[in-house]
Amino acid sequence: SDDYIRVNSGNITISGAVKDGIHAADYFEMNGGLLDIASTSDAIDCDEGYIVINAGSIKINSVGDGIKTSYKSTDIARYITINGGTLDINVTGDASKGIKSKDAITIAGGTITVKTTGNAYYDTGDAEITSSCGVKADGNISISGTGTLTVTSSGKGGKGISADGTLTFDGCTTTVTTTGDQYVYGADDTAAKAIKSDGNLTVNSGTIKVSTSKTEAEGLESKATLVINGGTIEIEAYDDGINADNHIEITGGSVYVYSTVNDAIDSNGTLTISGGTVVAVGSTSPEAGFDCDNNTFKITGGTLIGVGGSTSTPTSSASTQRSIIYGSTSAYQLVHIESSTGTELITFKVPRTYSQSMTLLFSSPSMTNTSYTIYTGGSVSGGSNFHGLYTGATYTKGTSVATFTASNMVTTVGTSGGGGRP
Repeated sequence: SDDYIRVNSGNITISGAVKDGIHAADYFEMNGGLLDIASTSDAIDCDEGYIVINAGSIKINSVGDGIKTSYKSTDIARYITINGGTLDINVTGDASKGIKSKDAITIAGGTITVKTTGNAYYDTGDAEITSSCGVKADGNISISGTGTLTVTSSGKGGKGISADGTLTFDGCTTTVTTTGDQYVYGADDTAAKAIKSDGNLTVNSGTIKVSTSKTEAEGLESKATLVINGGTIEIEAYDDGINADNHIEITGGSVYVYSTVNDAIDSNGTLTISGGTVVAVGSTSPEAGFDCDNNTFKITGGTLIGVGGSTSTPTSSASTQRSIIYGSTSAYQLVHIESSTGTELITFKVPRTYSQSMTLLFSSPSMTNTSYTIYTGGSVSGGSNFHGLYTGATYTKGTSVATFTASNMVTTVGTSGGGGRP
């Protein structure tokens, strides 16, 4: 259509379209019905306007992009909005995108599944590498509501969710899995990252689950500032689990981050934690649970555990909550700290073995200027368990390995890899 296409009801099957399955100039809107589209180019393409999906069911198998707005303009919005419905999108071409907008993407509801299998390739016209991606916006991306978004990418250099602008989570259950390796072209390369934004990345609520498994594949990345205010985040990444160029700040939520070969949480600038529960598991030395090089690391609240071969040291002059850095060369699974009166401070099961040495950073509002004993080994039963951090459990004592008094804002016990790395 040179104008718009609106689908309100009915069953529409488009099989084997040589070009786009549906192509509209002004806008495409769907309020109900069922679309089943197979195309060798794009499935749904809006040239000069917007796409809105409120309800209905869409099944897409395309070589090109799945759903996209294709023309960029400064005077007319070229956005994609999904408020509901069921979307099953499968795109197979190299550098194909499941949902792609030249402007913004808003996902506020629905059940959305996106699968990309194509590899990245080098675009000689733009002189750059372009990758497959589940959800890609040249502007901002907003994800909210009570729906689900599931993205899988298996091609080399494939991305899960990528925004050239800001990326904000205000709800939704989002699951992103990338299994592709690096794509290399001459001296250039790109990795299969899960969720990334060139602008600020903010998580206010919702559930985010991330898995990456190949070279330099990071979990949650911002090229600016990354802020977590709430929600539940679980990341298992091959490279950095959470990374930001300027600043990382955690004010609330439940956050678990595991890195196979690098840092769990890595800020190239400053790092602030003022609330929430954070379990960060980094790799062996020099990698860390928390790393912000030698920049300011401020702790004013929250319960946090970081384990790795080393750690950045909290900045005493900026922090208002006490921390302990405990280093050991022993291989064990359970670490328990309690006060001289027997009050539990922490019971934690280390989820991996460190071949040389381990450094544990722990901070909690419960830590005061008093004497504590560290036990390793033993056993634990009952209670709740957030990725090794036990609450309300019964601990049977193992071996007493150290005693300390938390008289300073940061107390170091044993031989640790504290201080960060240049």
